Order: sequence, then C-alpha cells, then structure tokens
Amino acid sequence: MMKSQMVRKISAAVAMSLIVGILLAACGGKSAPASSGETKTGSADGFGGTVTATLTVAEDGSIESCKLEGPDETENIGGAALEELAAQVEAANGPDIDGVAGATVTSKAVRKAVAAALGVELTEEEAPASSAAPAEPAAVVPVEGGIQIGQAYAAAHGTKCFTEAVAVVKDDVILAAYLDDFQFVGSDADVTPLPNSDSDFGAGYAEGKVLISKRVNADYYSKMMAEKGGSTVSIDANFDAIQSFVVGKTISELEETAAKGAEAVDAVSGATLVDTAGYLSAIVDAAKNAQGTQAVEFNGSSEDLKLNVVYSAANGTNCFTSGAAVTSGDTIVLTYIDEFQFMDASTGVVGVPNSDSDFAAGYADGQVLVSKRVNTEIYSKMMTDYAGSTVAIDANYNAIQNHVDGMTIADAEALSQDEKAVDAVSGATLVNTAKYVGVLAEAAKQ
Repeated sequence: MMKSQMVRKISAAVAMSLIVGILLAACGGKSAPASSGETKTGSADGFGGTVTATLTVAEDGSIESCKLEGPDETENIGGAALEELAAQVEAANGPDIDGVAGATVTSKAVRKAVAAALGVELTEEEAPASSAAPAEPAAVVPVEGGIQIGQAYAAAHGTKCFTEAVAVVKDDVILAAYLDDFQFVGSDADVTPLPNSDSDFGAGYAEGKVLISKRVNADYYSKMMAEKGGSTVSIDANFDAIQSFVVGKTISELEETAAKGAEAVDAVSGATLVDTAGYLSAIVDAAKNAQGTQAVEFNGSSEDLKLNVVYSAANGTNCFTSGAAVTSGDTIVLTYIDEFQFMDASTGVVGVPNSDSDFAAGYADGQVLVSKRVNTEIYSKMMTDYAGSTVAIDANYNAIQNHVDGMTIADAEALSQDEKAVDAVSGATLVNTAKYVGVLAEAAKQ
C-alpha cells in the first residue's frame, strides 16, 4: 500500500471517530467515565446491627459517591432513612449531616461510619443534635362526671420487651397516663429485678436472665441507651414526656399522631424515642379498654389527679402484682390490678406481647409469661380445680378495686393490715385480699 493511501485511510478513520462522537453528543448518549477515586469503608454500631459506609473519594478529597448498608436496621425507620442519609453525606462531603428525624440512632451510626472511612474524628458539632426540647406541662382538663381507668400491653419498642400502658379517661379524653417496659437482662447486671425474681417466679427465667422494669431501673437502662444510641434523654423522662403530651388529647387525636410513625416523636416535646408512635398507640389501647370499666364520679380537673403504678408480691411467690392508683389529695379515686405469672406454654394461654419473638429468649423451656386478666378464663379454671374457687380472678380484682375506690389512703393502709380484709370486701374471695389492698395503698402514696 502506498504511503498516500495509508494517510488517507487514517484520516478517514479519525474523521469517522469525530463524526460518531459528534452524533453521540448530539443525541445525548454518553458513557459515564470510570471513577478514578479511592474506595474507603468504615462501619459503626447502629440500632439493630452494623452500619457500613462505602465511599468513593476523589484525589482532591471530595466524596464522589456514598453507599450505606444497614441490613439489621428497622426496615421502615433506620433502614428507610439510609438512602436519604447517603445523599446527605455526598452533599456535606463528609459526616457533618443533619440526619433523619425519627432515625436518630441510625443517623449517628452513619456519621461514625463515614468518619471512620475518612479517618477523621467527629467534633462535638458533628454529633447529632438529638436532645429534645423540654417537655411541655400537661394540659388541664376540667372534669365533671364519671372517669374510668384501663390497662393495655403492647410491643411498643421492638421485639425485646413489652410495654404496660395505663390510661385514665373522661369519655374519650385522656386525663392521665402511665408507661413502663419490661425487659430481660443478664442476671449479673446491677439492677433491681421484679418481685419474686429470687423465688418461684424466677424459675420461669432462662439461665442467666432476670426480668426488670425499665422505670425502676431507669439509671441502668438510660446508661445503656446513651452508650448504644447516644441518647441524651433518660428512659423515664421520655415516658414522662409522652404521658404529659397525651393529657387533654382525644383518643382519635392520639391515633392521628401515632399514624405518623417515626415522625410522631417530633410532635412530643421532651421525647426522643424512635418508637414514640408505638407508645402513643399503647396508651390509645389502654384508653379504649378504660371505656369499658366501672366509672367513678369525680369533679375537679385533671391536674388534681395523680396516677402511679407499683410492682409487688401480693399473692405468694409465683407471680408479681401490678397495682395502679389514681389519687386526688389523700383520696384514692380509681385503682387497677393485674398480675403476671409464668405458665406452661402448651396450655393455650396468651403470652404477653413479643412472647413469639426475642423477648421469649428470657423464658425457661416450655414457659411463657402471661397476664392473669388476659387469661382470666384459663387461670380461673385453675383456681377452681386446685382450690374450689367460685369467683373468677378478674372479678376478684374488680371487687377489691371497687372497695378501695373512694377510700382515704390511711383507711386503705389500715384495711391492708386486717387479716380478715377479705370478709370486708364484697365479692372478693382471695385469701390475700389484704395484700392486694396494700399494693394499691402503696401506689397511692407514691
């Protein structure tokens, strides 16, 4: 081939390449250039497990892309926030991001993971601004007529615990509420376990486990929250903030707030719990249950009422008692009793919430924790079979409550010291009636 022909062919090839390039540009078609950036990876503990950040970092130090993985984060909360958090990391070019409301723990984990990938330390300003505003005082609701009290149990916060909610209502308006969670921890933990944990009730625990109230052990549990999730608000302060928020709200108003899911926490001043919506729903259930209980006449306002719950051992060593009391001054206005006991899981009883999940890891083989009220038919049959009882357990509780309602605290304490208290309480047949009265008096004094 002659030299001139070769030159013409090369020129034609170059021209063709230029034409193709022009045509592709004109049509908008292009291939993304391969990134020459360095891949850096970091990880941190999230809400449910490890959160990993994979960054592509350019030579000038800018973040070209961010990929976040957190397979164990709560799917509709932390897990759902990862995409937005990744975009925030790219926009901020580092860990200094705003985070996502309701996904505080996951947001903090992302900051730590990105900082670890870049090899930088988080400054105080880069930590999540998750401290809640001070809790608002409870509303004041004028009251004339009948008020009622009820309880509910729920899985308000994950799968490792269950929630007890108590609510006092006037029609469909909440006048007072109370929240607590029960969770298993290691038996070597520096905690105050529930009553009878060192006796027959404790035989229902898996080896190395003990059941606690988060309120009773607020310092211990709040320290865990701070270490794991960076929480700056204690668990009891969170519960108190939610309780304060619900006063004066109607049941339907609370249902609307709870329906916001992870964003519900933003409506409750003083609360930082990602599962605030779950706790609101538990109070809604308790309020609905209250509407079916015996009403007691009360004239005054919600600020005159104080609600408290205590845990005690009113009936032997196989269970523990939850006693709630609503007071106005030195008068006991309303009360509520329930008890928790381990029973054979094969008997068809209904376990407390999360008995089919992680909470059950705290159970001894074949055991399940139950509410006697929830399982009143099964438990009352046991009472009949073993002791010939003719009055159901919930009817006994109700009889004691009805007798104590309207008493002064001093009179209730005196009755609790009377060995023949059962004879004074119409409709009650429980041998330990005096001790149940004592539990309610104890709650009233708090």
